[in-house]
Formats: sequence, C-alpha cells, structure tokens
Amino acid sequence: MTSVLALYRNHDALMNMSSNQQPTLILRKLSVDEYVLPKIHTKKIKRVNSERKPFSVNPFPKLGTGHGVYVFENQYFKYEGEWVKGKKHGFGKLLLKDGTYYEGQFNQGEITGTGFKFFSETKCKYKGQFLKGEMHGRGIMEFPDSSEYEGNFVHNRKNGYGVMRTPLTQYDGGYQGNMRHGEGRMVYAPMRYDKTSNGDRYEGYWVADKRHGPGVLHCADGSIFDGNFDNDEFHGHGLYRHISGVIYDGMWLKGFPAKMASKLHIVVENTPMVIRQGTPFTITVQCLNDENEVVGDEGREIQITAGFKYYQPSKGSALFDMIEDVEDKPIDTPFGYQVVHYPLTNQEQENDGPSEEDEEQELSQSQTQLDLKEDEDENQNNKEEEIKEGEDGEKLAENEKQDDEKEDGVDNSGGGVEEPDEIPNNTTTETESVPLPPPVPNCRSEEGVCVWNEVYLAPAPPMYRPFVAMEEAENDKKSSSRGKPAINKDDRRSSIGKTYTATKSNSILDKMRRQKEKALEEKYAKTGEYVLMVHDVTNPPFLGRTIEPAFLLLKLKRPEAKKRAKKEGKKWDTSQHIRRSMVATEGSED
Repeated sequence: MTSVLALYRNHDALMNMSSNQQPTLILRKLSVDEYVLPKIHTKKIKRVNSERKPFSVNPFPKLGTGHGVYVFENQYFKYEGEWVKGKKHGFGKLLLKDGTYYEGQFNQGEITGTGFKFFSETKCKYKGQFLKGEMHGRGIMEFPDSSEYEGNFVHNRKNGYGVMRTPLTQYDGGYQGNMRHGEGRMVYAPMRYDKTSNGDRYEGYWVADKRHGPGVLHCADGSIFDGNFDNDEFHGHGLYRHISGVIYDGMWLKGFPAKMASKLHIVVENTPMVIRQGTPFTITVQCLNDENEVVGDEGREIQITAGFKYYQPSKGSALFDMIEDVEDKPIDTPFGYQVVHYPLTNQEQENDGPSEEDEEQELSQSQTQLDLKEDEDENQNNKEEEIKEGEDGEKLAENEKQDDEKEDGVDNSGGGVEEPDEIPNNTTTETESVPLPPPVPNCRSEEGVCVWNEVYLAPAPPMYRPFVAMEEAENDKKSSSRGKPAINKDDRRSSIGKTYTATKSNSILDKMRRQKEKALEEKYAKTGEYVLMVHDVTNPPFLGRTIEPAFLLLKLKRPEAKKRAKKEGKKWDTSQHIRRSMVATEGSED
C-alpha cells in the first residue's frame, strides 16, 4: 500500500521532471483502508505538576524534586524546603508576608506532621501536630502573657484532655470547642490585691467554661462546699462548711440557701420579762427567715448582752469629765432610748447572805426596835414642845435645819436622837471591791436555736455610769427641795409635835432601808428596767451577711417572799373556858 506521505514527498521531484521523463501514473483503485491516515506514534512527555513560575528565585529542582526556594505568584507566601515531584514534601519553612511562619513537616503539599508555628498577630507560639494546615493532635500553645496550654487540639481548637496554665490559674481536665467541658480541676492562685484571684480550688464538672454539675469547692479561707453547681453558682442540694463554723446542708438557689436566716427572735411568753434578784433565768433564741420560719443552720455564733438606760451626765460633773475616756458607747434600742452595757453572767452567785426566813425575822426585829424608839421619842417630844413654845422663829428654823441634817446622818449639834446601836448583820457600810464575774459565753446554734441556762444580772461595776448619773440627779432634787420657804411660827408649833415622831421613825427606817438596798446591790443587780440584746457575731459573716439583732425588756424585781405556813396551836375551847370560870367563881363565893 502506497503511503500518502510518500506521495507528498515525491511531489516536488515529479514537478521538476520533463514530460518525457515523467513516469506514467497508473491510477488504481484504492481500498478503503488506504484512505485512512496512519496513526502517528510520538513519545509522550509527562508534564510535571509544579507551582514553579518563571520568576522562581532558584532554578526549580529537576523534575520538581529536591531543595528549593519558591515565592508564590501573589508574593504573600514564600517556601523554602524540600520538594518531591513538584510538591512541598518533607521538612520546610513557609513564611507569610505579615510575619507568621510555619516550620516543620510537609506532606504532599500540605502542612501535615509535627512542626512549629508563630502567629504574628497574637504573638502566640504553637509546637505540636498539624493536619492539613490546622493544629490537630497533641501540642503546646504558648501565649504572650506567659500562659501555656498543653493538650489535645482538633481543627485548631482545644478539644479533649489538656492542661492550661496561666499566671492566676491552672486547669487540667476536659475541653470541647476551646472551652472547659467535662470533668476537670481548677486551682486559683493565692489572693491578690486586685481580687483577680482568690486561692480557691475546684474539682468537678464543667459546661461551656463554667462550673456545672456536681463538684467540690475548697475556698482559700478554709470553707468547703460539696454539692451541685449551675452556671458557676451553688444551685441544688449542697453541704457548705463555712470557716466561721456555720454548717448548712440543704437546697441552694443561685448561690444562696433556699432558707436564709435574716433575723433573731427571743422566745418569751410575756414582754417585758420579769426576773428576780439572785434567781437565774433562761434565754432561748431562734434564727428566723423573712417568713418567720426557723432556719436549721448549724454553728452560727450568737452573743447575748444586757444594757441599762443611758443617762447623759450634766456638764461640770465628775462623770462628765471622765466620759471622754470611756470606750463603751451608747447603743440604740427600739424602745426609744439608748443603753450602755451591763454585766451579764452565767456564773452562779454565792448566796452568803441571810435566808428568807432570817430576813423576815430581821425585819420583825427592826420593826420592834422602831416601835420602842417611837415610844421614847413621844415622851421626849412632849418635853421638847414645852421648851420650844417660848422660843422665837429663828430657833425653830435652826432646829428644823438640824432635823434635816440628822435625817442625812449628820449631827452638828452633838446631841439629838441616837440611832439604833444595832444594825442588821447583813448590812455593812464598807465593803471590799469584788471582781466582775465572767460574761456569758457565746452560743453556737443547733438547728437554728441557741439556749442559755442559769443566766444572772451581775452586780454593777464600781462607778457604773448610769447609776452615778441617777445618784447625781437625786442629789440635785434633794438640794432643790431644801430651799423651801420658811414656815409660820404658829403653824410650826402646832405641827411639830405631831410630825416629829413620824419624821424620826421614817428617817431611821429609810436609813435602814438604804443600807439594806446597798448591801443587796453589792451582791445582786439593782432593781429596775434592763434591756437584753442578742447579736449575730459570726466571724467572718456567713456568706457576707449578718442577721438583724433582737432586743427584750427585762424587769428586775426583789425576790418573792414565800408565805410561811402558820403553826397550828391549841384550839380555843370556849366551853372549857366557861367551865373553868364558873369553877373559879364558885370557889371565890365560898
């Protein structure tokens, strides 16, 4: 079969021949196959897929394999490293124009394997595993504030177990989507002046970077909460042991107990509460919420104290000059006046004085002495009336003055009525100072209740301000009452005989009463009105809250005298008495 190409090649030679020389072409019919051009077999050159462009810095490695430096077409990327068949493969360094760079392993043109990456915008550094250009696998991320995360990454995000260390915290636990998630432990740095860290430690569950679910919080001050969390707050059932000693076991709502004590209440039947000298009494206090329900917290520290009405000293008095040096300041009460502290104790008071029977016997003896003295005074008074009838008004005024002085225990005239030689044994004019008894100790609540038993009002300390102010006020009244107008001579003469005996007897009786009260005040508290105060002194305050105090009026009275049973003597027999009288009459007639 004649090839078509051969015909074309011989075309020029045929054209140059003469007609005589040209051979005769015998046309013959070509077969179908002869009309088909033959297949041209050429050697196919395989093109290398390469990122190399004409402006490559170095000649691209032969067939795209080897080491080379390449600047990409947009001039934003620059690669220097190993190539295999036109692709980045092996160890290399990819530099971005903004300063970010990666140095590490490449695989088939992708950043895959172990490497180091620097982020120019955030100044962060990552060293670890990569997959197709992303942080994926185990790695360490260093932050510019010296924080560091070491753990697992998935698609450029912290995911799985990891440890995050910052200047203020350290967390080791689960992550999901760059946030703490699952079980983990957080340790906070010690307390800082700016309160950015508090030294707490938490072990439990997390959701979306917040404590959520069961966990245990160990506070830096020693408090411990073991219970449920919700959105970083105590929520649900939990047991809280506060550093102050308070223990709360129950339900919590958004960081606070479902039942939170807000006020104190003194349990008493009647107000004011009546107490007796030398007789102990009991105080019961409850911790209530706003709904007046008892809150069953444990260990709240409650303090009870007493107070007496505060009297403002007058200017110029010794008490006024001393008041500046006294630290005890008046306390406001809901009763319309202020009080100052008065000693309250639970130490049993020694009753070394006479018994009630002795007191009654003593009073009866004193009354007998007064009756005898009154009889003597009447006789003497009659004689004095006769003597004084002839005296002028000045003499009467002078005698009146002497009588007033004698009532106060002063006898300038050298005579007058003598006071009883015997004073009851239990009264003394001079006593030794007794140290103050210890105060009532604070009480820890149990199920929201505190109870104090065997409580007494102690004797007043020396120079107790309210009592001194009261005495000064009484002395002022006496001095003002002495400036009374002169009495008419005739009126004085008519009344002096009637009132002399009563005045003297009352003077003696009042003096004995004052001495007796003074002796009792040295052993017991002075009768009158006191205020009982109850305060929450839990330190530090439970959850930063101190509950409201409570106040109660106390009426201190003298001890109740027990009625003594009358002794049954022999009954009067009227009939027997009549018979005896009749017998005696008959005997006399005979």
